[in-house]
Amino acid sequence: GMLRRLGIAQALLNDPEIVVLDEPTSGLDPKERIRFRNIISAMSKGRIVILSTHIVSDVEFIADEILLMKKGRIVGQGSVADVTENIRGKVWEYEAEAEEALRLNDIYPVSNLKNEGDRVRLRIVSEERPHEGALPAEPGLEDVYLYYFEEVSEHVDHMDRGI
Repeated sequence: GMLRRLGIAQALLNDPEIVVLDEPTSGLDPKERIRFRNIISAMSKGRIVILSTHIVSDVEFIADEILLMKKGRIVGQGSVADVTENIRGKVWEYEAEAEEALRLNDIYPVSNLKNEGDRVRLRIVSEERPHEGALPAEPGLEDVYLYYFEEVSEHVDHMDRGI
């Protein structure tokens, strides 16, 4: 954490208008990650901070504007509310028996799989309702990440071809 803070201090010495940070909180324990996110938020006042990260919670707490890039192209853009709204109707929750849960996990991107007694609660990202018992869920940034980067459309193609 200290080395990261020193790096930020060095970057801010000449009061730059733009600061680029690549995976600034990776490898930090939760307490340091929170402290570092607060430092980044505080330093963003009056300047542009470009944050490149796969740690969704960092984006959620820091970013005013999100750009999702895939293979050099912008595939999504906006506030947290904007990018999550773009996938509304594509996130589902379903409770299944263990065997069915494993089968669904092989077919669809699953952002959460939680054992609850003898049942398993799944959070599934899919263009189509994955099961007649699945209920629409409020999308979050992890769901957005899976939607754009786990090739949800490829999963649908695989299902159509019986793969």
